[in-house]
Amino acid sequence: MANAGKVEHQLIAKTPLTLLALTRHQVEPHEESWFARCRADYLRSFPLTLLELVRLLMLLSLVGPLTDISFSLTALVGWSLVCSLQAIVRRKEASPCFDEKRALHNRAGVIKLRAIWWMAMLGWAIVIAPSQNVDTLVALGFAMMAIDGLVTMSLPHLALAASAGGGLSLTVALFLRNGWDAAPLATIALVMTSFMHWSIYNLYYMFATRRIRTRRLRESHETIQLVLNQYDDEGSDWLYELDGDLRVRNPSPRFCNACGIEAGELEGRSLIDILGTASEVSCLRELLEIGQPLRNVVIPVRVDGAERWWSLNGRQVEGLRGEKPGWRGFIADISVAKQAEAKVTFMAHYDLLTKLPNRTLLNSTLDRAFTRMSREDIVGLLYVDLDHFKAINDGQGHAMGDKVLAEVAHRLENVVRPRDMVARIGGDEFIVLMPHLESTDAGLTVAERVLEVIGNSLEIDGQIMPIGASIGVAFAPHDANTGDELLRAADLAMYNVKSRGRRGISIFDLEMQTQMLERRTLEIDLRAAIVRQELELHYQPLLHIETGEIAGYEALLRWNHPIRGLVQPDTFISIAEETGVIVEIGNWVIRTALAEAANWPEDLTVAVNLSPTQIKDDNLLATVVNALAATGVAPGRLEMEITENLLMQESEEVLAVLHKLRDIGVKIALDDFGTGYSSLNYLRSFPFDKIKIDRCFVSELAENEDCKAIVRSVIGLANELHMTTTAEGVEAVEQLAALRAQGCDQAQGFLFSKAVPVSELHFTKPKREAKRA
Repeated sequence: MANAGKVEHQLIAKTPLTLLALTRHQVEPHEESWFARCRADYLRSFPLTLLELVRLLMLLSLVGPLTDISFSLTALVGWSLVCSLQAIVRRKEASPCFDEKRALHNRAGVIKLRAIWWMAMLGWAIVIAPSQNVDTLVALGFAMMAIDGLVTMSLPHLALAASAGGGLSLTVALFLRNGWDAAPLATIALVMTSFMHWSIYNLYYMFATRRIRTRRLRESHETIQLVLNQYDDEGSDWLYELDGDLRVRNPSPRFCNACGIEAGELEGRSLIDILGTASEVSCLRELLEIGQPLRNVVIPVRVDGAERWWSLNGRQVEGLRGEKPGWRGFIADISVAKQAEAKVTFMAHYDLLTKLPNRTLLNSTLDRAFTRMSREDIVGLLYVDLDHFKAINDGQGHAMGDKVLAEVAHRLENVVRPRDMVARIGGDEFIVLMPHLESTDAGLTVAERVLEVIGNSLEIDGQIMPIGASIGVAFAPHDANTGDELLRAADLAMYNVKSRGRRGISIFDLEMQTQMLERRTLEIDLRAAIVRQELELHYQPLLHIETGEIAGYEALLRWNHPIRGLVQPDTFISIAEETGVIVEIGNWVIRTALAEAANWPEDLTVAVNLSPTQIKDDNLLATVVNALAATGVAPGRLEMEITENLLMQESEEVLAVLHKLRDIGVKIALDDFGTGYSSLNYLRSFPFDKIKIDRCFVSELAENEDCKAIVRSVIGLANELHMTTTAEGVEAVEQLAALRAQGCDQAQGFLFSKAVPVSELHFTKPKREAKRA
C-alpha cells in the first residue's frame, strides 16, 4: 500500500495543467460494468428532480412569471422534458436485467440536456430580468456552476462542460446587458471555471482511486482468506504455530489429522518429538535454534506406520511481554510428489514390465565394474536374446508376450549368482553382468544354467510357448577394456549363435569382430550399389520339356563389386533383408526385369523372386502396376516366386497381397516346394499358377526311388489342381528323361544353361517390335 501511495503521489506531481491524467484509470475488462455502476450510483445519489424544480421556481420568481410569457413557457417545457427523461431513465434502471454501462450512457444524455436547458434559461433570464434581480441571478448562476460540477463529478469531462457552460452563459448574457461593465464578473466566471476544473478532476481521481483500491483490497482479502481456509479445511497444507520452546500452540484440525493426534494431546507437544529421529530433523533443529527462516525444509515422518514427507516453511515471530520468539508458518504434505519423484527415478533406471535394471542403469553399473576391477578380476557378460519370441508376440498377442518376458526375467534372476545383475535392454534382449568372476569357467557355468532354465519352451497360463535362447559370452579384460567394448563383444557372439541356427552359447573371439566389420562394410557398399549401377540381372531359361522350346527366363540378381568382384546372392541378400535395403533392390529388379523383357518375344515369361521384407512393403502393388504400365509388358508374362518360409510369416497378410497381384493378371509360383512344413496346406489356401520342385528332389531323381515317388506325387497333384510344374536344378540327361516320363511341364538348370546377362540371350522367335513391323 505504501508503494501504491508513492506511485499516486508521483502521478499527481507529474500531471500537466490540463489534469487529464487524473481522469484515466486502468480498469480490467471484467470490471467495466462494476465501475460503470459505481459512477451511476454517484449520480443517482442526488435528488436531481428536486434540484431542477428549485432552479425553475427561482428563475420564474426572479424574472417574473408574467414578465415574458414565452420565457416562462419555454422554461416549463424544458423543465418538463428534463424531468420526463429522468423518469424514463429511472424506470429503465428499475428493470432487473438493465446494463450498467448503458444506464451510465443514458444518465449522461440527461445531464447534457439539463446543461443546455440551464445555459439557455440562465442567459435569457439575465437579459430580461428586472435590474434589481440581476445580481441575484448572477449569484444563482455561480452557485449552480459549483452544484452542477459536483453532482455530476463521476462524469468528469461532462461535469466540467456543464459547469463551464453555466459560466459561459452567464458571461455572454452580462455582456449583452451591461457591455464592458460586465468584465469583472466575466473574470470571476473564468476563475470559477478554472477552480471547478481543478476540483472536479481531483475529486474524480479520489473517487475512482478509492473505489478501485477498495475493490482490489477486498478481492485480495478474499483470496488470502480462501487460501488460509484451504490450509485448515481442504488442502494438503496447514498452518502451525510454535512457542519459544518449539512446542505446538493452537493446532488446527488439519494439523491434528495429519499427525493422527487429538488436539488436546497435540497442544504443547514439541514439534521435534512429533517429527521423529530422522537425520533431517537434526538439521531442522539447528535452523530453528539459530532463527533462520525455513524454506521448503523436507522432513520424512512416520504417521500410523506409513512414511510421509512434510515440507516446512516459516519464520520467527517476536514473543509477547518478553517471551522467547516463537515460530509461525505452514507445512505441506508432499508425499504424493515424493512418490511421483521416486517413480520417475525408478522409470529412469528400471524396466517397468520386468522390474529389471534398464540399459541406463546397466551402463553405469558396467562402468563402475571396470573402474573397480583389479588386475586379477574377471568381468563376464552374457548377451541373451530369446528365440522365436516374435512369433509368440505376433501369434498370441502382446499381453502373452509380456507374460513370457516377465517369466524369463524371473527365471534369470533365480539362476544367476547373488552379486550378478540381470538387465533388460529392450525387446527380448537381456544382459547378465557378472563382476568378480573367479574364472571364465564360472561365467560359462552361469551361461549354461541360463540356457537350461529358459529351455525349449515355457508354460504360461496353461499354454506351451516354444522358446529358447541365443547367448553370447564375453570376458574382460581378455575381450574388452571398456564396458561398451564388452557389451559389443557379447553382442557379436550372440549373433554368431543366431547364424548357426539359434539356441546355444558362443564365446567371443576376434574372428567374429573381423566378420562383423566385413559385414558392415558390405552393408555400406550395398546401399550404394544401385546408385553406382553395380547390380545387374542374369537370366536362366525355363524349357518346355516336351518341345524343348524356351518358355521364359528367371531373373537372378548379381552384384559386380568394384573391388570384390562378383558377389554371390547368398552373401548379400541376407544383409539386404536385415537392413531393409532389399525393398529398394527388389523394386529395381522388378522394373529392370520388365524393361528388358519388353524386348523379348511376347510368348516368353519373366520370373522374379519376392523376399519376405519386400512383400510387406505397402508400395509393392503400385511398383508392379507402374512397371507393367511403363514397359507395356502383359501382366500374364510376369511370374512372381515366393517360398513356403515366406508364407509361414504372417500368412494372412501375405495371402492378401498375393491375391491383389493375381487379380491384375500376375502369375504366382510357389518356389522350393516340398521343403517347408505344411506345403499341402498352402496349396489349399492359395491357387498358385506354378509349383517349382526343389532341386534336392531332382538331384537324386535318377537313383533314389523315394525322390521319384515324391516328384511323381507333386506332378500328379499339380495336374489335378491345374498348376504348371517346373523342376529346378536339372543337370543330367537322366534327370530330364525321368521328368519327361512323369509329365513335368518345365525344367530349369545347368543342363540347358547357366544364368547369363541379357546381352547373351538369343531368341529364335521374333520380338514384339518385329511382329508389328
